[in-house]
Amino acid sequence: MSFDLLSNDLPIEQELIPIFTIFDQNHLFIGTTRSLSELKPQENIIETIFQSLCIQIKHLHAELVTIKQKIDHLDQAARRTTKTKELKKVTDLTRQLVYLKHTLDDQTPSLEEFGNYLVENKLANQARVKSIMTKQKRITKMIHVYTDLLNSISGLFTAMMDSHLNHLMKYLDSAALVIALPALISGIWGMNVGGLPGKENENGFWILIIFVSLLTIGWGIFLKSKKYND
Repeated sequence: MSFDLLSNDLPIEQELIPIFTIFDQNHLFIGTTRSLSELKPQENIIETIFQSLCIQIKHLHAELVTIKQKIDHLDQAARRTTKTKELKKVTDLTRQLVYLKHTLDDQTPSLEEFGNYLVENKLANQARVKSIMTKQKRITKMIHVYTDLLNSISGLFTAMMDSHLNHLMKYLDSAALVIALPALISGIWGMNVGGLPGKENENGFWILIIFVSLLTIGWGIFLKSKKYND
């Protein structure tokens, strides 16, 4: 048994379909829900089976090309945004690759056993079997590489989200420090006690406002120079 992909835009569980191949010297049965229009008559049953496997590998390769394009898009998106829409795409693509990865990992040993059977019984030569297995292992390797790439992109999204959150917290902390200074001064001058400077001066209020404004602006410039709000 091997696996193929439907060309429809379906969830990976429905898109991934099993292919059952049963044969003897004179008969060949291929059971699948996919159209076999790409399968052309060959000189013998074994070559027909090899052609079927090559078609399946071609479909997988085409899907991986599409996945690579999506990964490249997400890689660029991860550098400039942390929107939920892009994160959902990462999750969906990860899910798709996990299915493909485990499917191909299970399929490879089965094909190796099938190839050994053909060689031992002289139904196919070693070079022909090796050619199919090389294609199969190359597809499997691509899936593993793309899975690692997607994991790194997922980590990049997490790092970017943490960076944005840290930036926001630093900004809010800096804003709180700037606001705290005039709040402290106004709180002191708002005490209902005697002896506060400017109490008897008719321009005391405006003098205090100007003093607090200059002090606040200076404090803000100082924080900016220290990159506390960066």
